[in-house]
Amino acid sequence: MARSRKEATISIRKLIIFHHIRGKSIRNVAKLVNLSHSTGQYVIKRFREENRIENKVRKGRAAKLTERDQGFIIRKFVKNPRLSALKVPAEFNEKFSTPISPETVRRVLRAAGLNGRSACRKIFVSAINRKLMLSFAK
Repeated sequence: MARSRKEATISIRKLIIFHHIRGKSIRNVAKLVNLSHSTGQYVIKRFREENRIENKVRKGRAAKLTERDQGFIIRKFVKNPRLSALKVPAEFNEKFSTPISPETVRRVLRAAGLNGRSACRKIFVSAINRKLMLSFAK
């Protein structure tokens, strides 16, 4: 089972430090705020050593699309494989506030394992033609 990567909020961290300064044990504080004792230990250790509660500034650009947005794009193409990457951004921009480009759509699809292939259009063969083709093959 994969572990979750949720962070403790700033208010919870302040609460952990408040109770720890008041003399409560790390395990009791962790039970109070419904977190593991190792998370409480980490928050207290960081407060003692670096005198900070907040996270460090992260490097790199934050992701533009959420998992929900990516799911929307993937569902569109699973439903209709003949859809082009140029049509989806227009529809996405109408529904959501985040403007995206066709290249962003392609990147999401590649990450999901849907590479640039579309479904082949099959020719309709009527019942009469099917019989004729079978008789010719036989």
